[in-house]
Amino acid sequence: MLMLDARTLAAQLRQPHGEAALAVGESMNRSNGALNQAAIALLAVAPGEQVLEIGPGNAAFAPLLLQASGSRYVGVELSSAMVNAGNQHLAASGLAGRATLREGDAHALPLADACVDAALAVNTLYFWPNLAPVLDELARVLHRGGRLCLAFGDAGFMRSLPFAADFELHELDAVELALRVSGFSVTAWRSHRECTAGNDGQQREKHFHLLLARRR
Repeated sequence: MLMLDARTLAAQLRQPHGEAALAVGESMNRSNGALNQAAIALLAVAPGEQVLEIGPGNAAFAPLLLQASGSRYVGVELSSAMVNAGNQHLAASGLAGRATLREGDAHALPLADACVDAALAVNTLYFWPNLAPVLDELARVLHRGGRLCLAFGDAGFMRSLPFAADFELHELDAVELALRVSGFSVTAWRSHRECTAGNDGQQREKHFHLLLARRR
């Protein structure tokens, strides 16, 4: 990852592609591991639920989302390389019957209305210039009472990252407002801080927000 300049790294984080794709996926898993675990714990998937993950990369954390008996998983991912790697990972983990990755865009989810019980998006908001279309799509596929967990970097922290210069940085209050406008009620907020290496290999004090919302 240290061999990629900031702009190239940013493009790879949005949509891993080419020869670097698999290495980028593994780097994201390492960098985002603790945050993903915190978000999955907050989402608290129940037995029998259908779970949607937006931007799952190679689906490294899908097994954690499938610990509840009878739960099912679908990931929607822009990168065809990650879809292929993720489906291979799910098959190797014995989860192919309960989980799948599909290539697609969060702005037009390839899912039916009200078919999802719980949804998760970790470090994806930076690639949504306008939150409303994606949150409206998530509201469409979640049934009433369904849960959505968003995990994203604090805007002040994200501005310190050279590779995030072209990211769309959303303030916490703006995300909360956008959720309400799209038909969600915010039910919980968590602050997540850690000191680990980022996707550029540099050690940093990181600050993230986790929001749990319920579809009204």
